[in-house]
Amino acid sequence: MISTIRRCSLSILAVVTAAGGAAAIVIDFEGLPVPPSGFFNGNPGTLAPGQSVSTPWTAGGVAFSNTFGIDSYGGFDYPYWYGFAYSNVVNTTDPAFTNQYASYPGGGYQSSTYAVAYGDASGIVLPVPSTVSGFRIANTTYSALTMKNGDKYGFSAPLPPGGWFATTAIGRLGATTTGSATSYLADLRGISPPGILATWDWFDLSSLGTVDRIEFSFDGSDKGIFGLNTPAYFALDDLTVAAVPEPMASVLAAAAAIAAVVRLRRRHEHA
Repeated sequence: MISTIRRCSLSILAVVTAAGGAAAIVIDFEGLPVPPSGFFNGNPGTLAPGQSVSTPWTAGGVAFSNTFGIDSYGGFDYPYWYGFAYSNVVNTTDPAFTNQYASYPGGGYQSSTYAVAYGDASGIVLPVPSTVSGFRIANTTYSALTMKNGDKYGFSAPLPPGGWFATTAIGRLGATTTGSATSYLADLRGISPPGILATWDWFDLSSLGTVDRIEFSFDGSDKGIFGLNTPAYFALDDLTVAAVPEPMASVLAAAAAIAAVVRLRRRHEHA
């Protein structure tokens, strides 16, 4: 009888412990099918000029926003995309726009595949309200070399002392804004500034609290009449998510059910 009660007591403790803190899930993108090009930018391969499609892609149950389209001008067709792509491109030297899918550290964080965010329309949607610990963040090669050397078209000059470039994550839960956090991808302010981020860094999002989606925006010191001159990209890997713990009412209900089993067994043994 004592062993039965002990086993049931341990079961109650297990329920409370499991509900008290959910295990973290790390999304590393390694299971995604990368096309031979080395990246997926949302292109379905079926669009005609003037058409576009907005279809999020998913990894680990999390949806990553994506829009792909084709424009035409002067007899030429121009594909475009924004939101998130994913990639396994390794190219740390080519500063051209055509190298927009490469992370500046080269590859993912201790892996090959990673995500690339582009533009203020970038966002992720979680399958259930969750807490997000954060993720590994890095510059893309295109952004980093543009900030370092400028671009050949003269749109962007090298970042001078005092210059900076950052992305801000905004947490949402339904119609509520839960908070924001900012990661500096370049910071040349102050006496001994960090400079242009050349490695994978940790972007802590725990301050956002419980969210069902996170939206990203970009800002920086290099601006012109059309807005930000710095290419608005960052690379992302190892998104770390933990589901929200069950309400205590659920825990108590489970504990009560286990306790009822104990009482029934005691009555049976004393009958």
